[in-house]
Amino acid sequence: INARARLSTLVMVEKRKRKSGKAEQAAVAHGAGCLVASTRGIRARHRHLMRDLTRLLPHGLPHSKVDTDEAGLGGMAALCEENDCSTSLLLDARDPRRLYMWVGGCPDGPTAMFRVMNIHTVAELKLEARRALRAPNAG
Repeated sequence: INARARLSTLVMVEKRKRKSGKAEQAAVAHGAGCLVASTRGIRARHRHLMRDLTRLLPHGLPHSKVDTDEAGLGGMAALCEENDCSTSLLLDARDPRRLYMWVGGCPDGPTAMFRVMNIHTVAELKLEARRALRAPNAG
C-alpha cells in the first residue's frame, strides 16, 4: 500500500510539472514570433526566398509589402509591436539587382544588415538523397 501511495504521488507531481512546462512554453511563444516582410520592388525569386524563410522559421509570420520611405526601417518596430513579434526580418530591394536582408530585435534590440548575393530557393534544389530513400530496394 505504501509503494502505491508513493507511485501515485510521483505521478501527480509529474502531471503538475507537465502542466507548468506547457504554461512556460506558451509564455515563451507569446511574443517570440519573427515578422518576415519585404519592401516594394522585389522580384519573384526574392518572393520565393521570403516564402522559404517564413517556412524555415518556427515562429515566422509573413507580412505584406512595407513602405520604408516614410518611416524608414524604424517603421518595422511599430509593425512588430502590432503583430506581437520580438524580431523582424526585412528583405529590402533598393535596386532590382541588389537585395539586402535587415534583421533586428524589436523594439530596441540589435540590428544587422546583410547583402544577399546568391539566391537558391527550395524549389531549385535537387534533393537526390530524399529520392534515394523513397526508391524501392533493388534486391
